[in-house]
Amino acid sequence: MAEHSRELVAQLRGEIGVPERPNGRAALVMLMGLPGTGKTHCARLLARRLGAAHVATDHLRSRLFVAASYAAEENRAVFSLAEALVEELLAEGHIVVLDATNLIADFRAPMENVASRSGATLLHVLVVAEEADVRARLAARAVARADGDHSDADLGVYERMRARGFDQPEHFVELRNGPDVDAGIERIAASLT
Repeated sequence: MAEHSRELVAQLRGEIGVPERPNGRAALVMLMGLPGTGKTHCARLLARRLGAAHVATDHLRSRLFVAASYAAEENRAVFSLAEALVEELLAEGHIVVLDATNLIADFRAPMENVASRSGATLLHVLVVAEEADVRARLAARAVARADGDHSDADLGVYERMRARGFDQPEHFVELRNGPDVDAGIERIAASLT
């Protein structure tokens, strides 16, 4: 299994656009947020601005499973692979933007531990958006998936996760996805320098 994981990590590095050279200040930017808030859009903007690798669990899931079930064993496989990839990138000194819902503390803990073991800076970023925008994105996804959208989350998933709530980390910054998202991206970038 470990050998298979190493092969997958090597293959995925080419797909996610790892910068040629690490910037020498390893950091994990852990995005959190409900489905439809635009985490992947924000992750791409952040990765571009920071010269970071973008690790998206929805993308990893789509690469590992033809028909995702979101069963516990499948989730373990996806997040185990994400951890291996993030750990390798942080060890090399990269900034990594982790794109997943990350709303539950127990689910965030393994990646937080990876950052701690790597001596990397850890920044929690909660992505939020206007309710009407979220619902519009999820409705559009139900009709046709946009290029690069690997998420299966629909309005039902959104409502269940919204009802479950958010286990807030002690410290986090909020990034509002909307007309002023670029200012938020700059604020986050400045906090990492």
